[in-house]
Amino acid sequence: MPLFRHRRRPGPFPPSGREVVRLRGDLDARSAARTGRRLLRVIETGPDVLEVDLTELRYLSPVGCAAFFTAVRAARARGTRLIITHPSDQARAVMRQIGLTYVLTHWDTGSH
Repeated sequence: MPLFRHRRRPGPFPPSGREVVRLRGDLDARSAARTGRRLLRVIETGPDVLEVDLTELRYLSPVGCAAFFTAVRAARARGTRLIITHPSDQARAVMRQIGLTYVLTHWDTGSH
């Protein structure tokens, strides 16, 4: 089952508005680089807001968070607002532990 799910919305290129990426499975050392590259590709299309939905993410490692730090830098450079939504308690704890919550524009503090 793929970790990264994104369906491009029909319409003009580059799209504007909100794009949603859903992660599922584990985001760890094995998947962080590839996930980061895929997030960058979505950001490069120019959405106003990129929502990364963690509803189906089973596990987030501190190393896996590197994908989010990469995305935050790229989003800021392009003027895209990056939002992480529906983190599990485990993912929320890891994001706090490594300081990711301090660099995000916004994140959903509620759990599933």
